[in-house]
Amino acid sequence: MYTPQSGITPEANTDALFLTLLINRDPTSLDRIRQTSAIIPEMTAKLAGQYPDARLSSTVSFGSDAWDLLYPQSRPESLRAFPEIEDEGRLAPASAGDLLLHIRANRRDVVFQLMHDILEQLGKSILVEEEVSGFRYLDSRDLTGFVDGTENPTGDSRVSVALVGEEDSDFAAGSYIHTQRYIHHLHQWNEQPVPEQEQIIGRTKADDIEFSSEEKAPTAHIKRANIKDADGKGMEILRHSMPYGNSKEAGLLFASYCRTPLHFELMLEAMMKADEAGHYDHLMNFSTAVTGCAFFAPSVEFLKKHGSP
Repeated sequence: MYTPQSGITPEANTDALFLTLLINRDPTSLDRIRQTSAIIPEMTAKLAGQYPDARLSSTVSFGSDAWDLLYPQSRPESLRAFPEIEDEGRLAPASAGDLLLHIRANRRDVVFQLMHDILEQLGKSILVEEEVSGFRYLDSRDLTGFVDGTENPTGDSRVSVALVGEEDSDFAAGSYIHTQRYIHHLHQWNEQPVPEQEQIIGRTKADDIEFSSEEKAPTAHIKRANIKDADGKGMEILRHSMPYGNSKEAGLLFASYCRTPLHFELMLEAMMKADEAGHYDHLMNFSTAVTGCAFFAPSVEFLKKHGSP
């Protein structure tokens, strides 16, 4: 049995940190990254034990190129680069990212402390490419004002959706992660009447009631993002997205965890690319993706095995 990293399946927290890192490619740095990654689960568990009210958890994951440098002995069978998409002026870009450190808790100070401790261990082996602090907004809403994460799996389904199984047994309990940072054009969005916003999303704004299939526009966000296979079964992902914002910009740090990258890739394509009828996700008219990274989070046992000096 393999153990998933602590940040993959738990329910949402009030605070999160998404730290995208670049690695130095010299042998000494690679050794230090492997050794630090191996003890991150232990560091997290120790701090979580000191502050149980915080519900602290973490995930460290690796991009395709970084994986080949750090762990050339074996490779998750579906690990690949982020699938950049451009269509009719809509762009989902791929951006630089070797490692993702995702820390979440119900206390921002505890999130900060774990980040600080891990970066101290990593030292000069890494460079910070992007740091985004996410927060729970009102009653779990996106900054557009709509409840976010309604489609997330619950209960045992979180495990079956997010974690690799026996289909790639050497990497069981791992997870494929995709992140995107979206900037919301809130002034433009807030100028839209609420009924128009609801048509764009596919749900009511105040009480979060999904429209019926007949009422739902073919360009509605939840229709475009709800992907089904040939048998009509939903191709789910586990979202750990969080709003972020400051005085200059605000938006969503989208984060998808899944046992396969395919579900996210098909969802992104349906959102960004127009179909034969010209339909795409009209929420993209009010939100711009500015980053895109793909990672794999291996099991705790994998990290420990390959992190020994």
